[in-house]
Amino acid sequence: MSDAISATLIVLGCGFAAIGGIGTWRFPDVLSRMHAAAKAPTLGLVLVSIGAAIRIDTLLATTTLLLVVILQLLTSPLGAHALSRATRRHLDAEVDDDVDELLADEQSLDDDSA
Repeated sequence: MSDAISATLIVLGCGFAAIGGIGTWRFPDVLSRMHAAAKAPTLGLVLVSIGAAIRIDTLLATTTLLLVVILQLLTSPLGAHALSRATRRHLDAEVDDDVDELLADEQSLDDDSA
């Protein structure tokens, strides 16, 4: 029974990693590609690690896999955030700032008072 659960989790994890790769290839802009490259493979790694921990069933392997998952959950979102922020600052044309409603309200208040 544990082999079936382990195999299912590993296959699901590989599927999420593949979905992240397809999203990186298919999305139109840099920020969307970074999102696909950061989110889906992270979940895939978590599922593969849980499946491997169930299959291997030793304390050392489980501890190592837990450490890998914790480090991945800490570094992947932070790295994607830092890269997307730097990309947005560098390109500055990829994201339309006119969508910000608060900025539009502040600008209209400034125009009314002038």
